[in-house]
Order: sequence, then structure tokens, then C-alpha cells
Amino acid sequence: METVFLDVVWSALAVRMAATALVVVLVSWSVGAFGPLIGGALAGLPMVLGPGFYFLSQQFPADYVQQAATYAVYSLSATQLFLLLIILCAPNLSPWRTLLCAVAGWAVAALLLSFMPVQPVLGLALFIAVTAFSLRASRRLAGMKGTSKAKAGWGLLIFRGALAGLLVAIVTTSSSLLGPSLSGLIMAFPIGYTVVAVTIHQTLGAASLVATLRSALWGTGSLAGFCSTLALVFTYMHWLPALLLAAAVSIAITLLLVFRPWARRG
Repeated sequence: METVFLDVVWSALAVRMAATALVVVLVSWSVGAFGPLIGGALAGLPMVLGPGFYFLSQQFPADYVQQAATYAVYSLSATQLFLLLIILCAPNLSPWRTLLCAVAGWAVAALLLSFMPVQPVLGLALFIAVTAFSLRASRRLAGMKGTSKAKAGWGLLIFRGALAGLLVAIVTTSSSLLGPSLSGLIMAFPIGYTVVAVTIHQTLGAASLVATLRSALWGTGSLAGFCSTLALVFTYMHWLPALLLAAAVSIAITLLLVFRPWARRG
């Protein structure tokens, strides 16, 4: 039993490290190659939450996973506030001070949301409301102009991606011991956005960061679609079709955001 547990832990660490590193590298590269709209939308793909919930589904009963997915939706509301704080602080603060303010805001919001009932529809409604508020509150910075700095090299992007992967692997693996509510809240901690934000802020400047994260406010809707779908269907379906359905919903939302012009207007 102990050997099986260790195998699961190490495989979870490896997959989550790789997924998070891929998100960071992909988003950072796509911002420079295709612009902030595409980069922000791609940041919403469940490349971290997908593997995380796969491992939860292998270790825990359906009710546990359903509750964790519900609290992940709540956590994504805190993520929207996290992104909003970065957008508002980035023009005036250093990358690390900006990040500190955002993480503190996320922690306070997540603590309050941990007392919410296990209601996926309520979580989704709250997410939509917080997203609308965040888009409106950040609208004055939508046309922010600035001079981009030199782009980071691939070596630096991969190093930062690997570091983010290590952090998320440790957090999400440990969170499975904390119960479904804390597991879901911590699973959806925006570690990918954290490293992406610092990387873009340092290498491309505050203007590119603001544009990217305003797009990411829309892009997080893909994660909300993934978690909401899981929360609604997981106790009624086998784990594999449930995960595939949630992933399909998330990808459909991402494609819609990339190709629909209203997402550009924010």
C-alpha cells in the first residue's frame, strides 16, 4: 500500500510540474508571438486542474471530487480578484510588490469563500458576478500604452516554468490531505498566473501585463467551465467521461474567446 501511495505521489508531482511549466512557457511565448488576447485565453486551459482532478478521482470517491470541484469554482472567483489586483497595481509597483498584494487578496477571498455551501450553481453565479466586476473595474487601463522590454530567453522561461511546476505539485499533492473544500480551493490557486505575471511584468512591461491579464479575466472562464461541469456531473457519470466532458467544455470556451470579437473589447 505504501509503495502504491508513493507511486501515485511521484506521478502526480511529475505530471503537475510538467503541466504548470507548459502553461507558463506557452503563455509567455504566445504573448510575444500572437499578442495578449491569445496569451490570456490560453492561460485558461485546464492544463493544471485537469491532471489535478484526475489524480483526485483515482484516490477519492465521487462525492469528494464533486465537492472539491465546487470549491475550485469558488476559488476561481478569488483568482479573478487576484488578476484584478495585479492589473491595478502593476503600473505603479514592482513585479514582486504587485504579486504580494495580489496573493494577499487571493488568500483573504479564499478564506471567506471556504465557508460557502457546496452549491456549484451558486459558485458559477458568483464567478460570473466577480468577473463582470473585475472587467469593469479594470476598464480604464484597457488602452494602457507602454514600451515593451526585451523578451525572456527560452532558458529563463523553462526555468521559471519548472519552478512553478514544483510549487503547484507540492501544493496540490498536499491539499488532498486537507479535505474536499481546502483541496478544491488550493487546487485552483493561480500558481500559473503567478509566474506568468511576474515573467511578463519583468520582460515585457506593465502595459503588456495589463493587456494579457484583462484577457485572462475572460480566459479564466474556461477553468470555471471545467470545474463547474465536473461539479455538476461527476456524481452521475464515470470519472473518465466526466473529465473528458469538462475538458471539452473548457476548450470550447477558450476557442469562443479567441475567435469572438466581444472578448477583445472587455
